[in-house]
Amino acid sequence: MLETAVTKLNFTIKLDSLKEYYHVLVTKYDHLKWSWNKHGLNITDEWRERMMQDEGTLLPYGWAIQSNLVDITLPCPPYNISTHERCDYRNTELAFGLVTKLQDLMPYTYRWSLVVQPPKGKVARHSDQGDEYTAHIPIYEAGLAVFKFWDKNENQQLFTMNADGSVYLVDTIIDHETENYDTTDRIGLVFRFKRTDLPKLLAITGEIS
Repeated sequence: MLETAVTKLNFTIKLDSLKEYYHVLVTKYDHLKWSWNKHGLNITDEWRERMMQDEGTLLPYGWAIQSNLVDITLPCPPYNISTHERCDYRNTELAFGLVTKLQDLMPYTYRWSLVVQPPKGKVARHSDQGDEYTAHIPIYEAGLAVFKFWDKNENQQLFTMNADGSVYLVDTIIDHETENYDTTDRIGLVFRFKRTDLPKLLAITGEIS
């Protein structure tokens, strides 16, 4: 089971298009970037206490392309942990260009975001709800940034992802953790979808630009 926790889908995305999208966010959408330093006081007490137990979990930041905050002008955290009034996820002004092209191709996907995991950054061990998969599309990949997975017997498997346009299917109902041991940022697009929709994604082939 652990050996197939991370696999590649059958289509790729032009890396230059991914980088272009990211650089537009950096240069024009700083007002929607969520980070612990700026917004850590606006998350639930339970999550704040949990994250403060490990300094590495305070380092990742990013942009919620789809937000579940009623006020769509506020930066949305990468997890469903905000103290602001919440609603269903829907597109923000960050859904444009390549992202809307991908959403049109895969209308059953949701919770799109762009995440940055700096050196020493991590997401602590957890598992996601059982009816979803997560897809990761590396834009800039740190060679020593790893996904760690554990089975019920505490056996561990490590994976790395290449920023070559590949789209990685991640079975996040398995206990997992991410950590960046490199000296460069790990940056990528992330989205989720129901496990019942996997055949639709597997049917997509070719390069998308």
